[in-house]
Amino acid sequence: MHHLILHTVFALSITALATPVFALEAAGKGDTSEAVVSARGVLVAGQSADISAGMTGKLTSAPYKAGQYVKRGTTLAEFDCDRQDAELNSKRAALATQSLKYENQAELLQMGAAGALDVSIAKSERDQITAEISSLKIALKDCTIFAPFPGFITERHVDAYESAQAGQPLYSINRAGTTEVSIIAPSKWAGWVKPGAKFTFKVDETGESVSARVQRLSAVVDPVSQTIEITARMTGEHNSRPGMSGIAQFPDL
Repeated sequence: MHHLILHTVFALSITALATPVFALEAAGKGDTSEAVVSARGVLVAGQSADISAGMTGKLTSAPYKAGQYVKRGTTLAEFDCDRQDAELNSKRAALATQSLKYENQAELLQMGAAGALDVSIAKSERDQITAEISSLKIALKDCTIFAPFPGFITERHVDAYESAQAGQPLYSINRAGTTEVSIIAPSKWAGWVKPGAKFTFKVDETGESVSARVQRLSAVVDPVSQTIEITARMTGEHNSRPGMSGIAQFPDL
């Protein structure tokens, strides 16, 4: 009999740990006019990106470290592109020479000293070099990596003077000012929590109580836990960061 009771208590304890905890709270004893319902949530970046290399080569600069803030357009990394620069200069010189040849053939044609085929060949060769220059200019854009938006570096994957491959991540970055809250709530909340609903999110790590607004609800309900994910945007001033957790407190309707 004792063994049966112990097993029953243990099973109930495991079930309690595996079930999300939701609460109904009141502002003061005996006061239910300001009651709130709450659920746990975690802060996530509204937008994040892995910034990858667009070319294969040796890095000459990768100065930013995790935690640093960068503005949009900040130079995050630079590649050694001396060879590409030299090739571009060579092609420009070749273009100048070929342009002169084409102009000369065109003048000779007017004087009847050259054929139309000679002029066409000279023009074609000039146009080919022009296309090669355009291709090199596009490739040279990959020599410098810029921040696509203002945000915080969350990880630097390479160091200066290392060789990187095309497509290899160089930095991970979270956009600043777009912190979101991911809340796991009972599925029945979908009946009254709507996009635009306001609530307060109390952050565990900082103790801040920050105003927030619901952005969207997930399209599906977890069939096992009978919960739904609610995504909201922090609208109040705060010093909290993605990864921190807390309690979302909604007015009890």
